[in-house]
Amino acid sequence: MKTVRIRFSKTGRAKYISHLDLSRVMQRALRRAAVPLWYTEGFNRHPYVTFAAPLSLGFEGLRETMDFRLVEEMDYGELTRRLDEAVPEGIHVLSAADPVMKPGQIARARYRLSVEGGLGLLAEFLALPEIPAEKRTKKGGMKTIDLKPALLETAVEEQEGQTALELLLPCGGETVNPSLVWTAYGAFSGDSRPAAVLRLDLYDEAGNSFA
Repeated sequence: MKTVRIRFSKTGRAKYISHLDLSRVMQRALRRAAVPLWYTEGFNRHPYVTFAAPLSLGFEGLRETMDFRLVEEMDYGELTRRLDEAVPEGIHVLSAADPVMKPGQIARARYRLSVEGGLGLLAEFLALPEIPAEKRTKKGGMKTIDLKPALLETAVEEQEGQTALELLLPCGGETVNPSLVWTAYGAFSGDSRPAAVLRLDLYDEAGNSFA
């Protein structure tokens, strides 16, 4: 038995697949692709399938990962091809490999938030000494946090009538959702436009891409 990590993208209509439904979709795809999966023991046997830092509903992702276990050897190129043919529109299986890092090593996530038109007050917003935001706690309550220290890196790009804000944010023990940043900008600027959110990659504390 060995653990395999696949990398996949989740874009377009697939961004509306919730994490729970994504797990079901991928399990069905694994069975459809005739992958020799390891199943848990007990009365309700099911495939061992885990995702690192699941995406929020409505977000797209370019380099998402899923781990599962094989009970026999399988060529990774063949596994990638068969699984990519079995997943629904909007999900694209990119590769399969042996895991290098543990999910607990994830410390950073890079996002791109895009809107049509410009963001005239963005420079002033990013220059604020403090950026307050309301964040939900694990117990369901709300707490006020300062987003300023969480903006590890920021970059702005304007192209073809669209503005993209790229953010590097904490991900893991103290995850910061990029929607908090966008909501805070809206409160500061009065801009109520929704932003398309794309997660570009995940990293460890040293800045290495999650592998």
